[in-house]
Amino acid sequence: MSFSATDAAFEGFRVVRRHPVVALAWGLTYLLLYVVMFGFGADKWAALMAAGEALEQSANPSMADLQALGPIYASAFMLAAPLGIVIGTVLSAAVARSVLRPEESRWGYLRLGMDEVRVLVVTLAITVIVGLASGLAMSLVGAAIGFGAASGQPLLILVGVLLIFAAFALVVWLAVKFSLAVPMTVDRRKIVILESFSATKGHFWALLGMAVIAVIMSLIVSILGMIIGAAADLVTGGMQSLSRYADMGLVQVLANAWPALLLSSIVNAFLSALQLAVLYAPFSAAWQGIRALKGR
Repeated sequence: MSFSATDAAFEGFRVVRRHPVVALAWGLTYLLLYVVMFGFGADKWAALMAAGEALEQSANPSMADLQALGPIYASAFMLAAPLGIVIGTVLSAAVARSVLRPEESRWGYLRLGMDEVRVLVVTLAITVIVGLASGLAMSLVGAAIGFGAASGQPLLILVGVLLIFAAFALVVWLAVKFSLAVPMTVDRRKIVILESFSATKGHFWALLGMAVIAVIMSLIVSILGMIIGAAADLVTGGMQSLSRYADMGLVQVLANAWPALLLSSIVNAFLSALQLAVLYAPFSAAWQGIRALKGR
């Protein structure tokens, strides 16, 4: 017997319906990230937009042109990255808390305590494990295809292609097996990583199906967000308008582009908050259902 995957898949919408204030609280939290990102790096984003626009207009962009975008991307995200990790951790814990401890609704389920520290540790550990596993798998794929191409043996190239699917399947399998780690960590108030493997036993396909439904719902939310964002861009010119300020300093960019930056930040912040609920809440609901089945 398994939990109801279709029921759990829509938990994010139920969370927002039960406590509409969470959409506001989580949206404002994301907005803080955008304010920091643009408030301290609008000039870098202007340079990034200008570089991307130049690359699109180039008839034959070289590898050097593509590589030149790397440092610009890094400088644009570097300032906001630490805050982004903290906010992502706080919001992940908040979503799990909203499902598993609905009575703790103060401040939109947002906290900054040991739950968040444990969630950060678990998230980083899983990221490293999945990253190393996928990196090793892709190295084997590259070696098989490279050796096959060098030796002229089509069979090895075919093996390499099959290994690509195997590597993708491995990443999906690991993602599903680790998917309950954060909800279990918040629920049990202790670091849970490998126990997620045993918790998902017998529920793999239900969890995978639930995840697919949640992703589809998230895509629908994204499409709605794109429509709203496009309407906002008609008013302010959107982020693309930053390219014209690429040669200006931070203060000048903010003085000229603040309407576009502000409106884009608000739209994306609240869209991200809704997507967060849609994507993350189902796994907490799944753990709640599995826990009930196990009688724990």
